[in-house]
Amino acid sequence: MTAVRGLVVEHAAGALRGVEVDDGVLSWRGIPYAQPPVGELRLRPPQPVAAWSGTRDATRYGAPAVQPPPARPGLFDDPGAPVLPPCSEDCLVLNVTAPAGGTRRPVVVWLHGGGYQVGSGTDLAGDGASFARSHGLVVVTLNYRLGALGFLAVPGEHPTGALGLHDQVAALRWVRDNIAAFGGDPDRVAVVGLSAGAKSVANLMGSPRARGLFHRAASASGGADHVATPEQAASVTRRFLRELGTDRVRDVSAADLLAAQTALATDLRGTWLWRPAIDGVVLTSRPLDAVIAGSAAGVPLLAQHCLDECLAFAMGAPGVTKHADTVLAGHFGPAGRDALFAAYRRARPDLDETGLRVAVMTDNRYVVPTSRLADAQSAHAPVWRSRFDGPLTHLPEPFDTLPAMHGTDGPLIWAENSRMHQAWGAFLAGAAPTADDLPDWPTYTPERRTTMVISSGGGHTADDPQGAQRAAWDGLDWPSSTWWPLDGIS
Repeated sequence: MTAVRGLVVEHAAGALRGVEVDDGVLSWRGIPYAQPPVGELRLRPPQPVAAWSGTRDATRYGAPAVQPPPARPGLFDDPGAPVLPPCSEDCLVLNVTAPAGGTRRPVVVWLHGGGYQVGSGTDLAGDGASFARSHGLVVVTLNYRLGALGFLAVPGEHPTGALGLHDQVAALRWVRDNIAAFGGDPDRVAVVGLSAGAKSVANLMGSPRARGLFHRAASASGGADHVATPEQAASVTRRFLRELGTDRVRDVSAADLLAAQTALATDLRGTWLWRPAIDGVVLTSRPLDAVIAGSAAGVPLLAQHCLDECLAFAMGAPGVTKHADTVLAGHFGPAGRDALFAAYRRARPDLDETGLRVAVMTDNRYVVPTSRLADAQSAHAPVWRSRFDGPLTHLPEPFDTLPAMHGTDGPLIWAENSRMHQAWGAFLAGAAPTADDLPDWPTYTPERRTTMVISSGGGHTADDPQGAQRAAWDGLDWPSSTWWPLDGIS
């Protein structure tokens, strides 16, 4: 394979002209990996992209998926973030950033977060150049359908309820077929994600359609449980169609679909509403069950969570923790709920009642699902486990003194001067995660649950940290819920 040396690249669909984003780092943007999912292709799985003649300009980013505006613009704005066009249904595009002159380099495919309702491939990753510079990796970021257009189970359509996940599989197939032209190795592809992106990583690990398309996986604040049961998917559909006022989902405008979606839940209340349904095609079971059975055998995994994940939601939506009582009683009955609270009071006597519910919510939504994913995959491949504790010295005041909470490890994964970036880069390049100022990082086993605890001062390993909290969930199983009570949605 000839090394990439110029800005014009020939791939299966035609020629692309990219841009040099740094000395020796090239980028191609807005590359279609499937046909625009509009008109008759709305509500359908992604279709192969049509070839073009001539050289296509690939210097500008494509449109993000249809989504509501940011709930709190400006809170953590990155002044260097790429400028993106307006949101559009024509969103099935990806971006590639690679070292010039490279060939057969490891590939990173970044799956953005945002609760399956907001976000774009450039979130946190920016132009992707940091890993290209620091570790010589080829970085792929992508957009996929969100909200109702990506995850509504529409009566009469098949498959339905997981089109956003079908999009991710289509992007991985594009990588398999085309990444060598950009200097990447299709036999060394890592899927990486945070939040909904991390849950997407686990979904792909459990998907029969994604098997063989990637060879490493890294998950930050994820788990393999966050999918909709048929009953949950039907409940969302009934409420959505009631708001839309018609069942002709293909015929209404994207603006009307977004309005109906927003009427169901806004801001953080929609965080866990949208998720893939088990559609019988891209998902045939709960991903955790598939991983337990060996669906991702041979795929090394790096699994990370933050110390106080749900503090972010408690700060952003005061009162959210009060729902813990109702949620847990719905899952386990009043006696089961009270037993969990009692276990946490014994394990964490330092917490008041609100703090206790933040801890329970954190473990319910992220820590226990991450632990169970690590347990399951460790039977089939090497697994490394980490926890980010903070404080958040990389964020502005007054956040810089807080413990690590949901999403706050993301900037460090992509920041070249951080130990987390160094460790993740080593893993994504094909080795064990390691950094200059971290101790030896053993692999994870369910017997010891060795975890690298990363903080602003360095890191240390601990066996089964917060084990008493984890053990409180042993033997319990529950469907992933919306957490917030939403009108007409069970």
